[in-house]
Amino acid sequence: MKEQLEHLITLQEADLRLEELAKRARHLPEMIESARQPCHAAQAFRDSAKQAFETTGKARKVCEQDLASQEQVISKLQDRTTKGEIKTNREYQAHLLEIEIAKKKRGEIEEQLLILMDAGDEKKKNLAQAEAAAKEAEQRFAAEKTALEVSVGALDEELAGLRQTRESLVAAVEPTLLRRYDKLKDSKKGQALAGVNKDGSCRACRLQVQPQVIAEVKRTTAILTCSYCHRILYWAGDPVQIVSTPDKSAEVLEGEEATETME
Repeated sequence: MKEQLEHLITLQEADLRLEELAKRARHLPEMIESARQPCHAAQAFRDSAKQAFETTGKARKVCEQDLASQEQVISKLQDRTTKGEIKTNREYQAHLLEIEIAKKKRGEIEEQLLILMDAGDEKKKNLAQAEAAAKEAEQRFAAEKTALEVSVGALDEELAGLRQTRESLVAAVEPTLLRRYDKLKDSKKGQALAGVNKDGSCRACRLQVQPQVIAEVKRTTAILTCSYCHRILYWAGDPVQIVSTPDKSAEVLEGEEATETME
């Protein structure tokens, strides 16, 4: 019976590890997406900086065109003065005022152009920083994604090995005992077995196991369960001297199954 119990303990370890690995495999897409989020944020910031830079550049080109147009207006006005088209003093005064207004407008355009040039330089600097940050984030995500994909390969390899181990263990466990284990595993979230600590407490429910049960658990001559959580017990304290006694596992199992029927 000791050998059967050892098989169960190893089987439970394999099953728990299988569940852990399967859970990691299920969460892998979420992990990749989580790793991708900083990259998405950096790319969005870069795109926003690029749009702002391009918008300022377009506004600057429009302003430069307006300035060129205004220079033409001033040039034409000044040409009228030299060509003798102005006949009276009143016309001359009005013409000078027109030139002054045109030059004032040109000054306003030049001032706006300077503002746009400064803004363009600042936005160009912001864009360069955003592009560098996005590139760094992309590289970091690529490395994290590769690491996760590599871990998947190792995970799949371990899963395959564990499944083979489980098949061997299942074949080595007595059918009645295996059914008992599977039933407990399903109802106890994978924890069909529980160790008994040196202080006599069950590792699963933390309650005290009866002394006579502890003595039987130490001898490993029968399959016994915790009277509180009903898990199969095994000794987890100091090593004990095993005494050879008749195998009572069948009787104990029959008693347990009878108890379950009554419940």
